[in-house]
Amino acid sequence: MSSMPPATRLSLNLAPMVDVMMCLLVFFMLATKMVERENSRIDLPQAAAAKDAEKQALGNRFVVNIQAGETPGEAVYLVRETPVTLEEIAARLMFEGQKDPNVNCVIRADRHLPYRHVEAVMAACAKARVRNLTFGAIRQNGRIDE
Repeated sequence: MSSMPPATRLSLNLAPMVDVMMCLLVFFMLATKMVERENSRIDLPQAAAAKDAEKQALGNRFVVNIQAGETPGEAVYLVRETPVTLEEIAARLMFEGQKDPNVNCVIRADRHLPYRHVEAVMAACAKARVRNLTFGAIRQNGRIDE
């Protein structure tokens, strides 16, 4: 009669699992930073007719934040927390429009800024032939919508 083969000792190699977990951790840390950079802290205007808009429903979105500058009446235009000029906004919108003709420009402006600053971004959208615009606002009950 044949004898049983000797038992082999099993070992668990955790190195590949640790590598995958580190890659996932770095990915989620970077993805979180990119989402945070899209929306600056801005004192948005109130709107009685503001509606909820799911970010997925906005599709490919290009977010322009308009903050008050250092001097009264001056504005700073931000795209991903980087100050840009109106010409750069128009150029980036043209580039985004070439990639996706249905690009959605989300304009988030400080409530105390003159309307001419929002109008300038809208003119840049028209120059780039962007037809989808969304304005950030706060509902009168205090919820933030875009």
